[in-house]
Amino acid sequence: MADKKRYVVQVDMYVYAKDDYMARVEAHKMEDKINKMSLNADAKVTEIGSQPFGTMRYDKLDNHSRPSKLDADGNINSKSDELPF
Repeated sequence: MADKKRYVVQVDMYVYAKDDYMARVEAHKMEDKINKMSLNADAKVTEIGSQPFGTMRYDKLDNHSRPSKLDADGNINSKSDELPF
């Protein structure tokens, strides 16, 4: 890797969803896809906001964390996991 330089890339993208929670789910699914394609990508969702089409208004969401029902493979867990005891 001595012949290659490391670059930082910032990416903005649109995610369409029915509500804030599902927007978080979709954003983290995209993050997972990027990280799966390139082990060194280390992609992270750093901000999510709502921006109605055709407007300049932007409403930043307070919570952009990974949804609890989204597992490491990017799938939504519909069943509740049983406790280990």
